Amino acid sequence: MLIAILEKAILLVVAAIFALAGLRIVLRAKNVNHTERVQIFKSAEYLNAWILLLCFVTTMVFGVFNHFDLKQSVHAIVSLNYSEASQALNSNGTHYNMAEIISDEVVERAIKKGALEDVTVKQLKNCLVVYPCVQGGVGDETEYHISTEFAVEYHASKDTAHLDSENVIKLITSAYKEYYIERYTDNFKLDAEKPDFTKMEYMDIVLYLDKETQAILDYLYGLAGQNPSFTTEDGSTFSSIAGKVHQFQQTQINQNLKSLILQNGLARNKQGYIDRLSYHNKNVDFTRQKNDVSYRLCNQAIEKYSEEMTRIVLVPTWDKDGKYYMGRTKVGVDELSVMATKFSDYVASNEKEMMDNNLIIGKITSGVQSTQAFAAADTLIDSIYTNIQNFGAEAINAGKECSRHKMNQCIAVSIYGVSLMSELKELLLFAAFAYVAFVLSRIAKKFPKKA
Repeated sequence: MLIAILEKAILLVVAAIFALAGLRIVLRAKNVNHTERVQIFKSAEYLNAWILLLCFVTTMVFGVFNHFDLKQSVHAIVSLNYSEASQALNSNGTHYNMAEIISDEVVERAIKKGALEDVTVKQLKNCLVVYPCVQGGVGDETEYHISTEFAVEYHASKDTAHLDSENVIKLITSAYKEYYIERYTDNFKLDAEKPDFTKMEYMDIVLYLDKETQAILDYLYGLAGQNPSFTTEDGSTFSSIAGKVHQFQQTQINQNLKSLILQNGLARNKQGYIDRLSYHNKNVDFTRQKNDVSYRLCNQAIEKYSEEMTRIVLVPTWDKDGKYYMGRTKVGVDELSVMATKFSDYVASNEKEMMDNNLIIGKITSGVQSTQAFAAADTLIDSIYTNIQNFGAEAINAGKECSRHKMNQCIAVSIYGVSLMSELKELLLFAAFAYVAFVLSRIAKKFPKKA
C-alpha cells in the first residue's frame, strides 16, 4: 500500500511540474511577440545534463516503486474444456456459476491449503475479482455468447501485502479445482455414521453389509466402464479394486458371517424375527400367486392365436418419400410371449425368496444359541464393517484421483504476472513525460513576467 502511494506521489509531482510549466508559458506568452516565443523554444537546452540526470533519477525511482507495485497484482485464466461448458453447465449438467471460483468455501480452502497467516477469508476475498473473458450481449441473437474462459484477478491490499501474489492465485485456482471435483464430479459416499448393530437382527446386518459392499462395487464398475485403462498412483485399476471387494463380499459376508449366523441360529429376538419372516412370506406368496395367474393368462391368450396369425405380417405402408411398400409388423403374440417370460421370472424369484426365508426360520428354530457364537459374530461384524469402510475410502480416493486427472485436462489454468516488456513500456512513457515536464519547466522560466 505504501509503495503504491509513493509511486502515485512521484507521478503527481511530475504531473504538477508539467501543469505549472504549461500554465506559466500560457500566461506569459502574451508578454512577448511571436518571434521572441519561437526564439525562446529554439534556444532552449533540450539536452541539458541536469535535466537528463534529474529525469534519469526520477524514472529509476518510479521504476522501482512501479515494479514492486505491479508484483502485488496477478491474474489467471480458467478455461473450461468439457462439452457442457459451451451451454453454461457443469460437467454433471447443473448450471455453471463463475462466482464459485472466488466463493467463501474456495477462499477458505486456499488459506488452509497454503497455510496463509494473518489473513481472513473476507480480507482475501476482497482482493479477488472474477469475470468472463468474452462477454456477450442480449440485444440481438448475433451478440449471444457463453464464455468458457474466466479471468481471476488478485490485487493485494494492506491486509494481504505480506502474501506472495503469484502463490495466492495458484492456491485459489488449485482450491477451485478441488472444490469443483468434489461438488460436480464423482461424489460417492457411504453411510456417514456407523449403525447400532446391537439393535439389528443378525440377518438384517448381513443384508446391510452386503448392500454397502454392493454400492462400492457398483461405483467401481461404473468407473471401470468409463475409464478402463486408468491406473492410480499405487498401480491399481478400478477393476482390480473391484475384484478385491467382490472377493471380500463373497467370502466374508455371504459365506463366513452368514454361515456362522445360520449354523448357530443366531437372533436377538428369536420368536419376533421368526414371526416377521413368516409374515413376509405370506406377502411374497400373495405376490407369487398374482404373478402365476398373470403367467397363465398370457399362455392362455397365446394359445387362442391361430398358427397363421403368428407368422410374419406384412401391411401396406407409405414411407417418408411417399413411396408404397409392404412393411413388416409385430402381432400381439409377440408382446404376450415377452410378458409371459417376465411373469415366469417373477414367480421363480418369489419362490426363491420364500425358500430362503424358510431356511432361515428352520435354522433359527433348531439352532442352539451360545454366548461364544454371539461374541464371534459381533467381532466378525465389526471387522467386516471396518474393512468395508477401508474399501470405500480406497474406491473414493481412486475416483477422486481419476477426476483430478480428467479435470486437469477439462479445467486449464494459466497464470499471468506483469511482463518485463509491459514494465519497460510504462517506464519509457514515464521517462518521456518527466523529460517533457522538466524541459517545459526550464523553458517557462525564460518567459518574462509582465512588465
